[in-house]
Amino acid sequence: MQIVFKTSLKRAARRTATILSMALLTTILGQITPAFAAGDVFQPINSVFTTLLNFMTGTFATTAATIACAAVGYLALTSRIPWSWCFSIIVGIAFIFGGSQLVSSMSSGLSN
Repeated sequence: MQIVFKTSLKRAARRTATILSMALLTTILGQITPAFAAGDVFQPINSVFTTLLNFMTGTFATTAATIACAAVGYLALTSRIPWSWCFSIIVGIAFIFGGSQLVSSMSSGLSN
């Protein structure tokens, strides 16, 4: 009987601790103001993605895509690569360089 009583006390203590922690969390989250969304909080992330976009569509990417097209063309000419691979590589290059236009056209279509 004594073991059952200790176990129920432990459960009650855990339940009370859980309720208190939830109340504290609710109080803390209620004090947060939406001022974090204003300003230049996301500016470092924006600059990282801008740099990445410039790298992916810049001179290096253009050179790599040209070499990839030439290699795929040579392998297709000598029948050493399946045509489905050729198609997927060319479509991938089109998505890389036309991605910004694709996203802007999709977002303008969704906003109307």
